Amino acid sequence: MRTQKLWHGLLLLVPLVAVVIASLLFVGWHTVPTETSAPVALENGWDKLTKQQPVAFQLQVVAKAQRPILPTGCEITDVAMLLEFRGKPQSLTQIANALPYTDDPETGFWGNPFNDTGYTMYPPAWRSYFEKHLGSFTDLSKQPVSSFRRQLAQGKPIVVWVEMHGFPAHAILLTGYSEETFVYNDPYTGKSNRRISSQRLWTLMASQHYRAMTY
Repeated sequence: MRTQKLWHGLLLLVPLVAVVIASLLFVGWHTVPTETSAPVALENGWDKLTKQQPVAFQLQVVAKAQRPILPTGCEITDVAMLLEFRGKPQSLTQIANALPYTDDPETGFWGNPFNDTGYTMYPPAWRSYFEKHLGSFTDLSKQPVSSFRRQLAQGKPIVVWVEMHGFPAHAILLTGYSEETFVYNDPYTGKSNRRISSQRLWTLMASQHYRAMTY
């Protein structure tokens, strides 16, 4: 009799456990990078429900291509993605025309992003623009990649300077992460959901002195 009651109780638990697992998977997979495994999604769902930092996370940021309008305006294009993500869209031309232009990328854009003479514009020079259009600015330069995960989990894409596509200064937009990788939009190719290992990202950031920013 006791055995029958025990089995009856266990049978009642099966659908409940199935519902819990399905719910965790739904929550866990809702905002994670594509191709995330079920165990990671399950853990991610639990972390989200318990308000811990998720082990994987993905923001849905529409990719934009810098070419042909801004051949050397990768960071400007990243900012355009950020603005659209925040519901404050501006065209590449609008942003480029609103920037200061100097021979020091720490204070303004060095060169002309509308042609091949442009170089870049570093985080300090973006502060006033971010504060005006996004309400805040965070310089993440020389911060560990763990800080990138925290910012992304808070819903903030990150502009990161790297050496890529043969350019000593290129900027990509981080939109998500998993345990060992980051997900990014690349303005040079106009493609989204590119993947890069944390170690590779850190290596490519070295020549640009680990510069990064968000709002």
